[in-house]
Amino acid sequence: MSDAARNDIRPFVSVVVPTFNRRDDLQITIEVLERQTYPADRMEVIVIDNSSTDGTEAMIADLQARLSIEVRYCRKEPEGPGAARNLGAEMARGDYVAFVDSDVSLAPDWLAEAAAVLDADAGVGQVGGKVIYDAHRDFLNSYGGVLSPIGLAWDAREGEAVTSADSVEETLWISCSATLVRRSAFQAAGGFDAVFFYAHEDTDLSWRLGVLGWKVLVIPTALAFHRVGAAIGQSSPQIVFHACKNRLRSMLKNLSGRRLASALPIYLAYAVADATLRPPRKPKFAGLGWNLKVLPETLRLRHATQQARRTPDSQLLRLMNRRWFPEVRLSGRRRRPVRAELSSNQSASPVRDDRVA
Repeated sequence: MSDAARNDIRPFVSVVVPTFNRRDDLQITIEVLERQTYPADRMEVIVIDNSSTDGTEAMIADLQARLSIEVRYCRKEPEGPGAARNLGAEMARGDYVAFVDSDVSLAPDWLAEAAAVLDADAGVGQVGGKVIYDAHRDFLNSYGGVLSPIGLAWDAREGEAVTSADSVEETLWISCSATLVRRSAFQAAGGFDAVFFYAHEDTDLSWRLGVLGWKVLVIPTALAFHRVGAAIGQSSPQIVFHACKNRLRSMLKNLSGRRLASALPIYLAYAVADATLRPPRKPKFAGLGWNLKVLPETLRLRHATQQARRTPDSQLLRLMNRRWFPEVRLSGRRRRPVRAELSSNQSASPVRDDRVA
C-alpha cells in the first residue's frame, strides 16, 4: 500500500485552539503543530479567536500563506474558552478533535500517539498525556485530573517528576490544555458547558464522558509543554467566581442521586466556610448565588445526564482521590508553584491574570 493510500485511511484530526490576546504564544503553538508526524493532509487547525486586539488575525493570515498545514480562523464574541472550543468542534471535519491551548507546544508525535489510542479501543472517548511545565521540564503540570469526595478538582501529579508518570492510567478528567476527544463521544456528551466561561469546563466534560460510559485515559508517550508565565500572581476575582459556580454546577449535573445526597451538604458547608473565612469573599458567595438562579436549567441538564448514565458512581468513585483537598492549596494564586518556585515570594506579585484581561 502506498503512503498516500495509507494516509487516506487514517482518521482525520481537527485541532481546535481557542485564543484571546496571545498572538506570540499562538504563533509558536501553530508552528509547532506543523511539525507533527501525523499526516499533514489528515489534519486541520482551527483557531477560534475570542475577539483579540493584539494583531492575532493578521498573524494567522501570514501563517496561512506560508505553512503546509491547513489553518482556519474564526473570530467570535468573547464568551470564554469553553464556548470557543464548542464552536471549533462544530466547524471541525475530523473524526477526532484535539483541544490545544494557545500557550502549549505539542511534541512532534503527540497527535500520532494520542490517535493510536482511540484507533485501538472504540470504548475510549478521550485521551491525554503528560503536560509538562515548559520552563521546568523536569516537572509535571498534570497527568490527568483529580476529583475529591466533595467535588474539588486539581491536576493529577502536579509538581511531581516527569518520570513518575510511566504507565497508561484511567482518569476522571483531563486538562483541555492538550487532549484528544472522539468526536462522537464529544457530541454525545453535549460538548462543553458554555456557561462555565472559564474553570472546570474540562473537568465537567470528562466527568460526563465517564458517566456516559466512555473511558478517559492518559498515556506517558504523549508530551505537551505548557508555557505558563514565570510569575504566579493572584487569581482574578472573576476567575474565582467562575471556579466556585462551575464546581457546584458540575456536581449537581454529574453525581448520582445517592452520591449527591451525601456529598452536597458537605460541599456546601465547605463552600460557605471558605467564602466566610478566606478572601476574596464576594465572588465566592456570588458563585453560590448564581447556582440558585440557574437551578431549574441545571436540573434539566442533570436529568438528561442521569437518564443517559451508563457507568455507576461506584465505578467512577474508585478513580476519585481520597484527599478532600490538594496537598498544596492555591490560596488565591493563579496556579500552584512547582518545587523550584516554592521558596520564592511570587505568590505576592501583582501579576495581571491574562485569562480574563
